[in-house]
Amino acid sequence: MDDKTKADIEAGVPMVIVHWDKDGNVTSQETFNLENISLTEWQMQSLARTALEGCKRFYADPDNVKKFEEWKEKRDAGAKRQK
Repeated sequence: MDDKTKADIEAGVPMVIVHWDKDGNVTSQETFNLENISLTEWQMQSLARTALEGCKRFYADPDNVKKFEEWKEKRDAGAKRQK
C-alpha cells in the first residue's frame, strides 16, 4: 500500500481496497472507515434512481438475462455441493 493511501486511511477517508487475480476475479477486499460515510436523503435517492436505470437497461437485453440465469445456476449448484 502506498504512503498516500495509508495517510488517507489514517485521516479517516472511507475506502475499499479490492484485490483481483490475473483473470479479474476478486480474491479479497479490505474496508476502511466505512462508518464515516454519511449520505443525505437526496444523495441516496439519486444513487437509487441511477442504479435502477442501470438495472432496467441490463435486464432489457435478453442475452444479459440468460447470462445472469446461467451464473445463478452455477452459484446455486456450488452452494449445494458445499452443504
